[in-house]
Amino acid sequence: MKGKTGKRNINTKIIIMGFVFMIPAFIVISVTILVPLFWNLYLSFCDWKGSGSAIFVGLENYAKSFSTAATRGAILHSVFIGIISTLISVVLGVFLALALFRIRGRLSGVARVIFYSPTMMPMTVLGLLFTFIFAASDKGLLNAILAVIGLESLEHAWLADKSTVLLVIAIIQGWRSSGTIMMLSYTGMLNIPDSLFESAELEGCNYIKKVRYMILPLIKPTIRLALSMTLVWAFKTYDLVWTMTQGGPANMSMTAPIMMIRTGFSYNQYGYAAAIGMISTVLIGICILFGRAILRGESYEY
Repeated sequence: MKGKTGKRNINTKIIIMGFVFMIPAFIVISVTILVPLFWNLYLSFCDWKGSGSAIFVGLENYAKSFSTAATRGAILHSVFIGIISTLISVVLGVFLALALFRIRGRLSGVARVIFYSPTMMPMTVLGLLFTFIFAASDKGLLNAILAVIGLESLEHAWLADKSTVLLVIAIIQGWRSSGTIMMLSYTGMLNIPDSLFESAELEGCNYIKKVRYMILPLIKPTIRLALSMTLVWAFKTYDLVWTMTQGGPANMSMTAPIMMIRTGFSYNQYGYAAAIGMISTVLIGICILFGRAILRGESYEY
């Protein structure tokens, strides 16, 4: 009896110590995430100018968000950039990881550094770089190259045309995020036991079949995580868009984050800006759930 009582006391102490060590993390999460989230939710139902008392207006800010063409367009632009850049980053990242996993060795280490380097570059630097590349007329590097190789007909005002500006931003965002997806996927592939590959080789499987029937199913949880991460990154893209277009021309590249900041800090409509933020948060959650549902399937163990 004494032995059991002693073990029970030890387990209780361990549990208590665990909760004690969780307190600092809970405080940090509360201060940095939970408190701002609930404060933003409260503000979205109010009219607040940044000072004085907030006036409760119900769903007025949400109704205004959906009825105003500029705000509705900014939210849809963020959805477009989020979906396209996520597809690009996940497909490109997994493809690069498969290529690295195929070659491995010393060359793989050099390739990892090269492929991951865009992720380490600040968004503002990338924005300035690609603004120079996609600038209109002969000032842009891309148009200059097209002119040199005799493809003047393909020259375009890439950042001034509604049909291309959002796609250009999405491609840049997806390319930058692909390095992180590559590292996550490559790490997942390295965790697959060699015995599975040896068994596959004995069965006569080539590399394509290994990728389709073994590697991709086994790293599906990693791909789902990557999907969630890239969607969040893409939806909150601000500095890249601001550096390249500032939401223009004529709001053609206006996104939800830029609209939020402009509405809140330029026009002091903090309740309206909070409503835009909450709508964006809900849309991010819906897109993540939809993407994870597509990738949902059988659970593989090894």
